[in-house]
Amino acid sequence: MSIFKSKPFWSNEKLQSEIYDEGIQNSYCVKVDKFNSHNDSDCIIACEGRQLKIYKPSKESESDIILESDQKDVILQIETGKFIMDSSDRQIFILHPQSYATYFLEKKDGHIDAGVQNYLRPVLKHSFTRKASSVIVGPFGVTKSRDLICIQALDGALSFFDQDTFLFMCLFDDIIIPTPIGYVPSSDVFIICKSTWIMEIYSYQQLRELSELTGRQNKKNIPQWTYSPGEEISALQVIRTSSNFSSIIALGERYLYCFQDNGLMKFMIRCDFMPVCFYAYLIGWYYEPNSRLIIMVVSDDAKLFIYEDTALLWSCDLLNNTMAISRCFLKNLAGGIVTLSTNGIISVSYLGTEPDLNSTIVPMTAAAEPEDILTEIEAVEEALEKIMGNEESIPTPELIKIKIEMGKPVESFINDVLTPNCSLIIILTCEPKQIQNIQITYFCKQPFSFSDSCVCLDDINGTEIVETQIFLNGFCVSNNKVKIIFTITDCSGKIHVLVKDVLVPLSLYTRVVDTVENNAFILYLQTNLGCISLDNVFEDTINPNSITFSSKNKTVTIRTMDDQYAVEGNDCTEIYPILNYFLDKLQEHYRKMGINNLEVMLKIDPELYKHMIHRFLKSIEMHAKERIVLKKFEAELNVLQSQFTLIQKKLLVQYGSLPPGDCEALEFLMRDTYSMIVRTAEDVLACKYKVISISCEVSAIGHLVLCVLKNSGIEEGKIQILEETLSLDTFCDDIQDWEESVTQASSYVLNTILKKSKDKEKISPVTDQDVLSQVNIKRFLKQTKFILENLTEKSENITRIEEFVEVI
Repeated sequence: MSIFKSKPFWSNEKLQSEIYDEGIQNSYCVKVDKFNSHNDSDCIIACEGRQLKIYKPSKESESDIILESDQKDVILQIETGKFIMDSSDRQIFILHPQSYATYFLEKKDGHIDAGVQNYLRPVLKHSFTRKASSVIVGPFGVTKSRDLICIQALDGALSFFDQDTFLFMCLFDDIIIPTPIGYVPSSDVFIICKSTWIMEIYSYQQLRELSELTGRQNKKNIPQWTYSPGEEISALQVIRTSSNFSSIIALGERYLYCFQDNGLMKFMIRCDFMPVCFYAYLIGWYYEPNSRLIIMVVSDDAKLFIYEDTALLWSCDLLNNTMAISRCFLKNLAGGIVTLSTNGIISVSYLGTEPDLNSTIVPMTAAAEPEDILTEIEAVEEALEKIMGNEESIPTPELIKIKIEMGKPVESFINDVLTPNCSLIIILTCEPKQIQNIQITYFCKQPFSFSDSCVCLDDINGTEIVETQIFLNGFCVSNNKVKIIFTITDCSGKIHVLVKDVLVPLSLYTRVVDTVENNAFILYLQTNLGCISLDNVFEDTINPNSITFSSKNKTVTIRTMDDQYAVEGNDCTEIYPILNYFLDKLQEHYRKMGINNLEVMLKIDPELYKHMIHRFLKSIEMHAKERIVLKKFEAELNVLQSQFTLIQKKLLVQYGSLPPGDCEALEFLMRDTYSMIVRTAEDVLACKYKVISISCEVSAIGHLVLCVLKNSGIEEGKIQILEETLSLDTFCDDIQDWEESVTQASSYVLNTILKKSKDKEKISPVTDQDVLSQVNIKRFLKQTKFILENLTEKSENITRIEEFVEVI
């Protein structure tokens, strides 16, 4: 069968994962349902950690999110149902670790479309003592007018609730950890997967009796029927397939099972892949004789398989690795496929075989007049001209006065480690009742970090002082500027965004030492305004003609000469932050004097420039090598984790059997695997530290190269192309895929901008299979060298690079 791509209809932004104060990593879950307030289309309810988000995707709407709410506690699961007596609308049930709450999704109409407000109206909240794992809802017993609640605890105990009233609890000796549980409304039975890999079916009445007998006598309740799949069941789903029966679908490690609710097996599918999740739905109504049961199964390599009974109807590639799948009915899409990826992206897709390069464009339903099209084009061109000319269509009023100050650097113990840090103080002043709220967002690059990445302020009257800490983590400084974004909402609801760049104090990451002579690396800096004394630029200057900074046993010296400055260092990795600080302070000094025409020219010896490029390429090679080692450790850790999980499962089977089996060998193997996991995790952390450290070095040397080229008479367009190609500010602690992204940009530059350059044919393209392979890294470094040569060959101060670093 041919493999096709699922075509995207809608996708949300990536959910930002973070760790909250409770120390619990964000969990993702998604639910699809329809409500009376939004009965024209399904709503997609998603959660990440404590945040609840409700989406209503539509091609006609600019914003798909209709509600976002902070629930103040980690959300474990979302369900929908009728939990209140005599309620026609469905409610949203939210499970927290030790409580649950139900809400109505309601909509308040305004005078205009933009005035529509969606909000959650709380119905009931209830707390309990046992820590919860999952929940199942349904009309248990004879309660057909509303849904009851069954919460499974971390120890496998089942607690039943009616609204906020506790009913009873069931305990099972052979359930050690939480297992999948299903409910069949048509026959009022529960499917319970035991830790011994056995599925048992009990009626609701049996579970009530089992709870009463547990405390009085040691009498066992016999299940209605059982099945032993011989493997762990990871997911269950119940769907009504006929007037007399419902189907129970169970997903194992290698098999998918389908039973009738009376225990008769309908079919079984053996998967040639590792299944992750599934979703079953019915085409037609269950009381129709020709209704069809369709099952969608997702594999661990992001492929979707669609079955009717045991026949494979369709297979396609998904956009991301998927952890949950469902089906939705939207206004413009009947029968969309909702997927939740492992990195928190919700996508709505549909199956198709024809490529659509403009799937986000709304189709035109009516013919457009030529005059209207010309008017719209003129308006767009006028807006583009204002943007290119840095003109604002509407002048932003002076809503608030912002003053930013840096505190004096100090050293304090953070997690028992002596860490340099300094205060960043923001003073906000505004008129009373002029601003609704302000959000302050901080951005910085390693080795700097903030104590608070985001601060929100409401109802500012007068003056507000916000203080945060900047910490130094010990890596090479590649960017000594921090960006502060102020998102201001005024009293009329308009949003204004202000961006401020602030220099980190030099004393946080360097110290002034005695002047060092005979440095190996020298840059000469000339200005059109001559030289000034260094005490006008740097604080605590003893000699007005020379100052030396030391960081990590590397020194940088700045001297004043007759008509130029000399920036010297014993290594090029520490020069850029000092040089960048010096250039910014020069600009600030002349700006205070009312002079705004400062021009800077950098000169460097050609041999030193070759050495700088050599260091840049060598640092890229080291970064790629360490990334290869890191990937090796991460792959080994994944294998050990799977091995540890398999041993746990076998131990659970041994512990749950009566009498318990011999577990000594498995316990020894589990302890040995655990110790290997600890060692490998330590290797991963150590290797990740090296990767981040080298990425800071790559960024520092790369920024120095760009700074030299920018101030050496190179055309501004070429410098912009080089900056966007190298993308030195894209390094992130968790994502170090710099080589992969730059490879794509380099290929574009070679194939379009430099396609007529000589020797271009000698540059072999980088293949897409593995950018970090030995062959591809060689080709990548050659591409980088070729681009630096050809984009700078017309400069008078920079010569072509003849040397090249040996790789791997």
